[in-house]
Amino acid sequence: MNYTHLPSISCYYSERPLPSHTDAEAHFEYEMLLITEGEATFFINHKSYQIREKCLVFVNRLDRHSLIVTKEPYKRYVTTISSDLIMANIKEMELISIFIQRPKNFQHVIPLDTTTYHALLPLFQNLQKEYSSRLPFYVSKSMTCVISILIDLYRTCPQYFPAQTGNISSAVVHVQKYVNDHYDEKITLHEIANKLFINKHALSLAFKEIVGISFKEYLVLFRLTEAKKLLLSSDLSISDIAEKVGYVNVNNFIRIFKEKENITPPSIPQTIWLFDLIIANHGFSSSSDEV
Repeated sequence: MNYTHLPSISCYYSERPLPSHTDAEAHFEYEMLLITEGEATFFINHKSYQIREKCLVFVNRLDRHSLIVTKEPYKRYVTTISSDLIMANIKEMELISIFIQRPKNFQHVIPLDTTTYHALLPLFQNLQKEYSSRLPFYVSKSMTCVISILIDLYRTCPQYFPAQTGNISSAVVHVQKYVNDHYDEKITLHEIANKLFINKHALSLAFKEIVGISFKEYLVLFRLTEAKKLLLSSDLSISDIAEKVGYVNVNNFIRIFKEKENITPPSIPQTIWLFDLIIANHGFSSSSDEV
């Protein structure tokens, strides 16, 4: 489905100071933030970072984050990229890993040296211009900028990219791409492991180590993110939304939604309600056996 007011890629530059504190929030897509002025404490999942000018931040669609501004004005470029664009356009496993994988030692914040910062800044400026003008093929041109950012960053800071060469790392990326393309269908890790000719247990262990959460939890969170999109951008019923994100039983969907978001989904989508909802939950704990 196309989400008409949820662009597949966007970039804006914020020059206004933020409130001194923002609540924990989730979002629908992947984000890159380039800090150009100010300082803040950034909380992402269970980690905290001190960010300042020349810091580059990567937040994926399942990360919860909040911040406290410690020096104003706090200025930054914010680029959001849809899961479909990420999966379809970034072919190299090493480059895509900085968006989709979160092992224990992963660092969301990368302090850039002056040379790298000034090499990346024009690319973010071009992203912002492309989104502002939205001329023909702006999405394709914007993704060219994103890939250039990743390549330049990898050449100077490869240690921040979690993917390692090897069959098991490649298999984990394949699993994540499979979820992106088939989350609305019945999916089991056993089925995917058979397709890849890999032992299910080994794949399950590698997935949790590389991605940071189990396959089951990843699938649940991915589906719920897609459900929130539909709540925000459509007038579909709850049962229709449940079916579109892979739940045959609407009651299971409502139960899992409530477990994760501490509230049941509304029968009529309301933008204000939804943004209240996505800042309501601060963790990933789950007691559900169904995905």
